[in-house]
Amino acid sequence: MAGIYKRGKTWWGRVQRGGREFRESLQTRSESIARKRLGQWLDRLEAAAWGEKPLVTLNEIADRFIREHLPNIRRQSARRYGISLAHLDRELGHMMLNTIGSAQLVEFETARRSAGVSAPTIRRDLACLSSLFGFAIEREIVDVNPVPAFLKRARKRGLRESEARTRYLNHAEERALIAEAGRRWSIVTTAGKPDRRRFKGPRNDMMLSAAIAVALNSGLRLREQLDMTWEDIDLARKVARITAVRAKGRRTREVVLLDPAVSILHALPRHIKSRLVFWHRDGARFRHFDRGFKAAARRAKIGDIRWHDLRRTHGCRLLQDYGWSIEMVQAQLGHQGVTQTQKAYAFLEIEQRLARAGKCAAEESDTTRSRNAAGVKTAMNAGGTE
Repeated sequence: MAGIYKRGKTWWGRVQRGGREFRESLQTRSESIARKRLGQWLDRLEAAAWGEKPLVTLNEIADRFIREHLPNIRRQSARRYGISLAHLDRELGHMMLNTIGSAQLVEFETARRSAGVSAPTIRRDLACLSSLFGFAIEREIVDVNPVPAFLKRARKRGLRESEARTRYLNHAEERALIAEAGRRWSIVTTAGKPDRRRFKGPRNDMMLSAAIAVALNSGLRLREQLDMTWEDIDLARKVARITAVRAKGRRTREVVLLDPAVSILHALPRHIKSRLVFWHRDGARFRHFDRGFKAAARRAKIGDIRWHDLRRTHGCRLLQDYGWSIEMVQAQLGHQGVTQTQKAYAFLEIEQRLARAGKCAAEESDTTRSRNAAGVKTAMNAGGTE
């Protein structure tokens, strides 16, 4: 005989099996939800009695996922998983993991689209669900992950990632952005009087200007820069070492610092206690540079720019100005493989073709004009002879 009972404010399930009494918290204050969860719990007990794979709800595997997996990944990734898990919990959390298939995934997609969510965001939610299935497969809870095949089919009907950005700074924009980012720092007086704040330590705008210049001349990610200490930098060799703990993908790599970055780092003040390269106040770590970066871009009249575009600008400089090979750029940026780098910078090949086409058109136009002028001159000479 099975039933539910209340313990405090929470409902519990109770059942007699083989002369033993089993009890389990149903983790809800709602009687209707408790009765539904009682049936799921009984199904799990039945499966366990027959030696079958344990039956768990998506909620239950998500709880284990949060406890066992999220502490081992980057904070930013864990935060993104947390957002997706909340939506998965609302739509699919009550379902047994082994009953989730294409039909349920279509319902989830439809519900998210009805809420006005973009296709790339839905794909990220489903990627999180795929990670949950992978987590459960490792623990022999389920055998199949239905998400990859579903995403492959869904892509044909519009469930795609957004187009990759191709924005990067030209040389004039680069100079203007760095100048505007550090403009306040260069002001020595305020209303005709010395600005004594300048002498209390580096202002945030000085660090912002330096961070922008280093990003443009190293290709470091923002988090890699903010976590970087002086022990990671060898100015004599012009190299920065990004350790596996701080790197995306947990791969240690050495990054070449171009000369402008080396000059900036040589001049950058160091904190007496903190070993951080970029610091503010009492040696504290910056969380981001969003406010100052947007203000500097606005003053420099540069539109549609994000911090990550500085990294893309560095990659474009290496390919266009320095003549680096695609393999060298891949190693510098820390991409997983050359294919990723080729895909990220494929738009440059189009620009090169357009530039070449324009140059050929101009040369052809000059040649045509020369021929026409020669023809006119010949005609004039012939007319004079007659």
